[in-house]
Amino acid sequence: MSVKPQNFEEKLVWYTIILTYPIYFLGAQLVWIPTLGFLLAGCVFKRWWFQTKDTPESEKISIPLSVWIWIVGMLFIELTIFMSHMEFDLGIPKFVFTTVNNWARSWALMALFPLAGCLKIRPQVIYRAACILCLQSLILATICYLMYLLRIPSFSYVSPLVAFRGSASFYTVNLYDVGGDFGEARQFRLRLFANFANNLGIIGNIYFFLSSQEANKKWRWLGTIGGAAMVVGSGSRSTIVCLVAVPIASWLLTNFGWYIQLIVGLFSVVIGMIAPQLIELMQTAWDRAISGIRRSSEVVRKRLAEVTMNRWMEAPIWGHGVVEEKGPKYTEHMPIGTHNHWPDLFYLHGVVGFLAFTFAIVWGFVELTLKARKSAIAKTALNIYLVLLIATAAVDIQLASYLYWQGLILTGIAFKEDVPIFADRQTRTLSFKS
Repeated sequence: MSVKPQNFEEKLVWYTIILTYPIYFLGAQLVWIPTLGFLLAGCVFKRWWFQTKDTPESEKISIPLSVWIWIVGMLFIELTIFMSHMEFDLGIPKFVFTTVNNWARSWALMALFPLAGCLKIRPQVIYRAACILCLQSLILATICYLMYLLRIPSFSYVSPLVAFRGSASFYTVNLYDVGGDFGEARQFRLRLFANFANNLGIIGNIYFFLSSQEANKKWRWLGTIGGAAMVVGSGSRSTIVCLVAVPIASWLLTNFGWYIQLIVGLFSVVIGMIAPQLIELMQTAWDRAISGIRRSSEVVRKRLAEVTMNRWMEAPIWGHGVVEEKGPKYTEHMPIGTHNHWPDLFYLHGVVGFLAFTFAIVWGFVELTLKARKSAIAKTALNIYLVLLIATAAVDIQLASYLYWQGLILTGIAFKEDVPIFADRQTRTLSFKS
């Protein structure tokens, strides 16, 4: 089967992925990717709205329930932004600014790209393009590491496109960092086409699992090695864990037969008996092997979470809507509402935003888990969900959605797929269509 793009939407996806680095060097990612999301979503709604009963079945657009749930959930996030701006008298101009430069470039993409999966975009096109980008990344990662060993400083500049607003970090071109957190030991950390090393770890995991589905063995190996190199080179603790934890969790979720239940049951009994000693051992290992690498970073994150949850009570229903740009000395002046996904969700969008996002991601997770038992596409999408869920322990995942957008398209393709979920193959399927 040819993996070359065959229609307008496939060409947009294909060339955007394989030209990621030219787009990055122009500093245009935060401009082009959201534009791409709205453009693809516009194609979906246009074709969906104008289709008739005479439209060929292969050309019809059907939007699954799971995608509608994400759309409604992200609209609720926008509602919290409006309400918080009104509650704190921030004004309509500030609301419009926040919507355009924050919501439309982060939360909205988590609904728009799954919606784009309703178009005729073959997953094989995404898999091959992912492998090509991973090969490019592997070459650049090797060059960056050699530059680091030879003490050649990484070039860095801010794109003129910063005029489109948003944090300068989103427009800064810098392939790798050499430095520790708050005066700690220097450390090599890849950034490549991501704005932060932690985000590269998320993207690397997603590209790893996308590349693992490539049919061509050579491309599959190159893609998975490149994806793993991005993850390890990022130095992100939570995303390195993903490389091991996600395949194990995915296998357990999709192969949970009676024998697994027996094993897990026996394992649970043993764990229950030695739980106190095990918890102490794990805490010690974490402190020495993981947190000890960047202990001050861990301390600041905990302090940020503490302050964020305390401040959440100032606006528990709708949240504050915007990040407090400069925090207290207690958090090393780091912005309040950053670095901790779940506390930040409460702080910025209140209980309403928390419930909207949680319901959408849990619904999608359950559907993909059921489908993944019989669908390779759904299993890959489930792996992407697992990566994102684990990543919430360290980052605000919505802010990186413009980087892992191709994974979101695949989740939309998985939602659209008709997959029987019952062993007797009756007519009932996990297919929720409008």
